[in-house]
Amino acid sequence: MGVSASPRRSTEALIGYTPHHDTGSKLVIVMVGLPATGKSYVAKKLSRYLNWLQHKTQVFNVGDRRRSAASNPEAAPNSLLTSGAKLFDPTSPESVSLRDQLAINTLNELLSFLLDSDGNIGILDATNSTSARRQLVLNHIRQRCGEGLRVLFLESRCSDQTIREANIRLKLFGPDYAGKDPEASLADFRDRILHYEKAYEPLGLIEERQGLSFVQMWDAGRKINSHLIRGYILSQIVEYLLNFNLARRQIWLSCNGESLDDMEGRIGRYSDLSDRGLKYASALASFIEEQRQNWSAEPVSGHNPESSQFCVWTSTWPQAIQTGSLFSSETYDQTHTKMLDDLNFGNMSGLTIEQIATQHPNEFAARKRDKLQYRWPGLGGEGYVDLIVRLRPLIVELERTTDHLILITHRAVVRILVTYFLGIHRDDLGEVQMPRDTVYCFDIEPYGISFRPFMYSSELGTFKQVPNSEIPLTVKVTSS
Repeated sequence: MGVSASPRRSTEALIGYTPHHDTGSKLVIVMVGLPATGKSYVAKKLSRYLNWLQHKTQVFNVGDRRRSAASNPEAAPNSLLTSGAKLFDPTSPESVSLRDQLAINTLNELLSFLLDSDGNIGILDATNSTSARRQLVLNHIRQRCGEGLRVLFLESRCSDQTIREANIRLKLFGPDYAGKDPEASLADFRDRILHYEKAYEPLGLIEERQGLSFVQMWDAGRKINSHLIRGYILSQIVEYLLNFNLARRQIWLSCNGESLDDMEGRIGRYSDLSDRGLKYASALASFIEEQRQNWSAEPVSGHNPESSQFCVWTSTWPQAIQTGSLFSSETYDQTHTKMLDDLNFGNMSGLTIEQIATQHPNEFAARKRDKLQYRWPGLGGEGYVDLIVRLRPLIVELERTTDHLILITHRAVVRILVTYFLGIHRDDLGEVQMPRDTVYCFDIEPYGISFRPFMYSSELGTFKQVPNSEIPLTVKVTSS
């Protein structure tokens, strides 16, 4: 006979869901900064993090709306939209007026996302480079929403000319210049920057006197200045921004090798590795060592400290520790952390899924209905939302470190970490498939992440890279 589903603590109270009708608990983030200073990178990265924390967040990019209008001349027959750098001339009243209108149109989409949909946080991605433009945006928010909707101004600045020049050249591959003559495109974009620089007014005394919340960020996290940061979500945002770095590095994710419990399909218990699991552990150590040597042979990037090294982090469960035990302690720093421990399955620990379906059909059905918010019953039982809360400090540490990391953990934890790095939509988190004996490599670059899966072949005793399409991540992926 099955037992009834246990009472669930409020997910809103646990992780910070905001009621749809309460504008005071929602947030508008207004980006500020010159072109090629990393604004869109910061906006997308922050959106990915906030969505992973289950705050429904969306970036609204004014440049995207400008390009959309330019490609539809019947809807917006203004030649300035296709005039290149001329559109950004601050001395042209027509140009300023047109760009202001594009910003307000985009802001209206953002506010509709917060007020009429189930959005929690909207990010307005634009230069907003003058006090007048920022006041226009703020006044429009106040007129439509009153004083209740919180606003954070987030300025991205770049004082490192090497980074700035790299950002400028990245623009040649962006939607404004893709497929066009690179020299002419580069000249046009530099003219655009000069127009902005003539009128640029950084955040400062005006915003302080108005009592506005703002953050100034230099070189994607090298330096932070903040003003009137109050409350949980603003504090979490600043903590996250404080830990950005641009070092190139690799993060490898692996489940533990097959355990004795895994052989029987039992969940949630300490268990030693099986013979097959021990072979997996040996193959994993050899494979990562090969990857480490390949990386060490590459030229050192200007973003990377010479002290960067490879480190192994495992959970405190024996099956994970044993999987990482064959890495050389002379080469790899090793850490065991409870943050990487498997889900606590409560009263269901030691059972198979088939036994749960038979003996506890109500729990089985409740989990099937909503895997994201389901919590295993019994003392200490956890669910995916609890796991996100537990892993939040780990995510901040992953963003902070400049070392290469090999994380050896458990399938549920790997699922949560993969959804963070790939920006997988929160509604699909519980449905992400995690094939066993697969290692996931995330190559962290200064302005993006690439993803490479490797599947273990027990016949060959090693790992082989497979196309991303062969990994069944059949879910929606947000911009990252």
